[in-house]
Amino acid sequence: MNAAADILRAGDDADVAIRLRGDARHADVRRADLRRDVRRTAAVLATLGVAPDERVVLVLPDGPELVAAFLGAIWHGAVPVVLSPLLRAELVAAIVAESGARAVVAAETAVAALRNDRSCTVPAAAMLTVAPDGGGTFAATAAYGPAGDAYDAPPDAPAFWLYSSGTTGRPKGVVHAHRAVGHAVASYGRHVLDLRSDDVAYGTSKLFFAYGLGGGLYFPLSAGATTVLVPDPFAPDRTWRILAEETPTLLFAVPSAYRALLDAAPADAAAALARVRRCVSAGEILPDTIAREWRERFGLEILDGLGTTEALHIFLSQRPGARAPGTVGTPVPGYDVRLVDEQGATVPAGTVGALRVRGASVAAGYWQRPEAAAHAFVDGWLVTGDRAVEESDGSIRLLGRSDDLLKVSGQWVSPGELEDVIGAVAGVRECAVVGSPDARGLTELVAWIAPAPGDDALTARVTAACESLPRFKRPKRVCLIEALPRTPTGKIQRFLLRGRTS
Repeated sequence: MNAAADILRAGDDADVAIRLRGDARHADVRRADLRRDVRRTAAVLATLGVAPDERVVLVLPDGPELVAAFLGAIWHGAVPVVLSPLLRAELVAAIVAESGARAVVAAETAVAALRNDRSCTVPAAAMLTVAPDGGGTFAATAAYGPAGDAYDAPPDAPAFWLYSSGTTGRPKGVVHAHRAVGHAVASYGRHVLDLRSDDVAYGTSKLFFAYGLGGGLYFPLSAGATTVLVPDPFAPDRTWRILAEETPTLLFAVPSAYRALLDAAPADAAAALARVRRCVSAGEILPDTIAREWRERFGLEILDGLGTTEALHIFLSQRPGARAPGTVGTPVPGYDVRLVDEQGATVPAGTVGALRVRGASVAAGYWQRPEAAAHAFVDGWLVTGDRAVEESDGSIRLLGRSDDLLKVSGQWVSPGELEDVIGAVAGVRECAVVGSPDARGLTELVAWIAPAPGDDALTARVTAACESLPRFKRPKRVCLIEALPRTPTGKIQRFLLRGRTS
């Protein structure tokens, strides 16, 4: 099998596969042109001497070049390694070395940095550039004739790598097999998205992020549908403009993006969302306050879900018309989910446990990280690092990551529970609760809040709202911050808050 061939199989040649909608560049790419560019990329990699199973590092903004390079490498049997174009040059160089890459396709600035790095062993001829206008040496692949049939790989053979977000340590290379994409499409794509050939998908998360890769690439393209790609950073005003002009049917965003869209919603926002039939959220737990306000203002549900880079996409999800507030829904068909105790035994409903999942999209492991892999992949199950409880209706309520749970006055506290209470207070845009040492070295709860502008009474309202909680669950300090620190994928960097005093 070949994951790229599977993704490109659907759709007519004349259909538009990609709408590029950047601030400086607009383009429509027909499916015939994408298929041609994918096969030309494969031919170029063969000419460069890249063999099947060898790595090709991609450091590109979202756009047709990234899609063609990603699918072309897989078509050839090589393994694309997708990196954020925002990564520091030294980290890109380290990953190029770690992966043993034989070729690089990257923005001109990234290639220039690599050529100046003495540790980089990739030949200059195998570093293909992409300019902001789409030009560069990668565009010269148009001179090559297209490759032949796609490389026939075993289902479990590596197809591509993604790098973990690094919220719990150094980013890890997550190795995904050819079977992974097809499984995600047949499970989440079918049972939650209900993919259709006339869909138009748009997401605020970039393709280097596992969530963004699904919403922006393989879900729409495998259905013969259209994806809207934006190379520029997320900005709510730009996003509202794109929603109004491109009228997508599928919208993918993270909670912080939904919050920003609510704050910046124009008068005609409801009209911009008129064709949307699925709003999806992942990356972090979606606060009920955001989901409720989105539905009240626009009449649309946001379907919260849980996925990980290691699982490739969402494996726990709410369903249309059946949202259970405060939960991430139930297992998506094709995935088994367990909550276990410290000995690995399944816990009954209503009991807190560690979350594990298995399914055909779960990664084969981490590249050259045997200790981390042994901890994360146990007896065929992925250990997600989340703590959760199963409700009486079978839905799963997340309590936070195992390393985020706090012990205060000898009792466990879930930051998420306190964040739900604080998030419901008028004037709170977003919040995060962390544990910080007090003067005696004991853990105290600190609530960091990004407030609405000009609200001097917010701290008092938050304190009053928390009076309904048991004393050990109330924050000892409430600190205001302009914006919560986040990774490029939108996840809160709690470790940065733990070290702050104000």
